[in-house]
Amino acid sequence: MKSKLLLFIAVVVFIPLSVVGSENIRVVIADNQKTVTLISLSGLAIKGVPSGGHETKRTYSAASLSGRSVRIRSMGDFIDVNGKSYRGWVELRRKKNGRLLVINELDIEDYLKGVIAAEVPNDWEFEALKAQAVASRTYVIYQKREAGNRSYHILATVNSQVYAGKHGERTNALRAVRETKGLIIVYHGEVIPAFYHSSCGGHTENAAELWGIDEPYLKGVDCECQEISKYGLWEKRIRIAQITSALRRFGYRFNSIEDIGIGTITSSGHVKKVAIRSAGKTTLIPAETLRAALGNTVIPSVFFELEFMDGEAVFSGRGNGHGVGLCQWGAQEMSQKGHDFRYILLHYYPGTSIVRME
Repeated sequence: MKSKLLLFIAVVVFIPLSVVGSENIRVVIADNQKTVTLISLSGLAIKGVPSGGHETKRTYSAASLSGRSVRIRSMGDFIDVNGKSYRGWVELRRKKNGRLLVINELDIEDYLKGVIAAEVPNDWEFEALKAQAVASRTYVIYQKREAGNRSYHILATVNSQVYAGKHGERTNALRAVRETKGLIIVYHGEVIPAFYHSSCGGHTENAAELWGIDEPYLKGVDCECQEISKYGLWEKRIRIAQITSALRRFGYRFNSIEDIGIGTITSSGHVKKVAIRSAGKTTLIPAETLRAALGNTVIPSVFFELEFMDGEAVFSGRGNGHGVGLCQWGAQEMSQKGHDFRYILLHYYPGTSIVRME
């Protein structure tokens, strides 16, 4: 026990100072807006403008901004931004194209209140919600560290992690955030990029295979999500003409596709490259590129088999998402079997430690 305690203390000591203490997060909640209307019945507080909180509504366009940006918050808990409610400050920034970028700046724990139930169902097992809270907190802290001089740290969409503001706040999710307050995942004292996804299909993916990130805590592990996942098995049939058109937007110019099949696969069984034959030549395209071109909801994952039949590509697959890191349906399955959030996280991020930011 003594040696374990000393190891834990050492991990805490080496946490970078950049993640110690309270953290504010800057989230893009809207982009390229012609106008933005801000409402708070409690009154609006505009930074640098002594209003006394009597004003309850303001509408801005890029032309109406006296400078390049303005910061506004509610005198109460929430401010409405084009009909959606958020905690904290709202910053409007005028872009060169004459539109507005809208950034919500708030404490990380308040931010997470609007994330967890937007990422996983609020009625899931509580330990799964706690695992999601710690992974999401770690992910956004990592993104903040990597943001550099960018005016924001993270997006509010699936391109980062889903943030729904007040609309995403649910009782169980709020409790999960509260009971894991400040907990993050580190490896040798460094905050990790805690990637996660919906359903891996039975085995998570190596980040090195997908993105070239060769870290021991992002190696593939076995997962039993298939026992409960609603994405257990799926089939998609897509016309070749649709694939040709979709790939053209990504710079691939095929006049006609004569055949399509699997080129290479990863060690976990996910498709790495898709082979497309056109004009007598075979081109290997990253499977994730094909998935992005067709739409991530059209092709849920790259864990599939592929056949060319009657002018159609037939995808027979399982899972949903990129497959790296925490599997949300796997976390739910492990929670149902009685495992706590720490056990779950250390399974999907092997070799890491869970520590408190303070």
